[in-house]
Amino acid sequence: MFALVTSLGLAALTAVSSQRLYYQVDRPFVVAVSNGTARELVLITPANEEVSRVAIPDDAATVDLQETIPTIWDLTDTHYLQQVTHGDPDGPALVLQPLITPPTPVLRYQTRGGQQIPRVESWQQPRPSERIMSGFRVYTEQNPVLHTTLGDIELMLRPDEAPNTAWNFRHLVEAGFYTNVSFHRIVARTGNGHPFVIQGGDPSATGSGGCAYNIDLEDTTLPHDLGVISMAREGQDVNTASSQFFICLSREGTQALDGQYASFGQTIDGIDVVQALGDVPVGPGDRPIDMPYVTTAELIDAAPRVPGTRPTWMPEPVEQPTEKEPEPEKEVDPGR
Repeated sequence: MFALVTSLGLAALTAVSSQRLYYQVDRPFVVAVSNGTARELVLITPANEEVSRVAIPDDAATVDLQETIPTIWDLTDTHYLQQVTHGDPDGPALVLQPLITPPTPVLRYQTRGGQQIPRVESWQQPRPSERIMSGFRVYTEQNPVLHTTLGDIELMLRPDEAPNTAWNFRHLVEAGFYTNVSFHRIVARTGNGHPFVIQGGDPSATGSGGCAYNIDLEDTTLPHDLGVISMAREGQDVNTASSQFFICLSREGTQALDGQYASFGQTIDGIDVVQALGDVPVGPGDRPIDMPYVTTAELIDAAPRVPGTRPTWMPEPVEQPTEKEPEPEKEVDPGR
């Protein structure tokens, strides 16, 4: 039983937890809840906006979301389910990722260095008859922590932006893939002088290794910026992301990557470690002279989500200046 709980990333004692990783559409959708009284389940958006709230009976150990939240199967993007006990968020939330037919990229090819390099121009949505909802992938929200030779980096995954990419990364972390894996490429500056990226995730440290399978590019709008993590890929095929990732060193240096690479998370602790890795001296081919690496990686429970609060990643709204009353036009002396 311990192995099952570990593999699903459940928080069995203190929060709502998933009994399964996958739930098929229009079938029982049963989740477990922790013991206690005055308990509620709150369905929220990635921005922590409340969608619905249901009370949990005092003697209930499980809740069928299909019965308590009848609109659950109408969701078309990632949401979160947070248990609240006596008015306070209780343990990490559950990630509810709809299993829906994804869009496909529309590509235009550019010749660069004698090679045809693809560029994503737009995304083609499937026709309504082909956009199938199959159910949900459901798991406890957890944050990856990369323990590196220069310190720890804690990341927050963004399955609301790139659900399959985020899931693949957390799977590799949980499975121990990133154990003693180097940062084999560090590009401290772009041609215009702006900080660029640190790149790792290749066990062979050659820049060509991976985990022996590829995942497709996803349509993500998370801007590449300092601390944002994104997936590396081969230059001639957008659907060749595997295990290699990069972490951005500045917005100015990486904004051209928006829409071309799948950004799927961001650094929430250890940005100084990211920048220290960016300062490691390199030799030819941007290869570090004394190569830093990830010693181990792990998943830790994310902080509870507080319905109605602004997430840390969301920028504060910009106050618009109050429009002044227009001054009356002055009479112009016709003069000469």
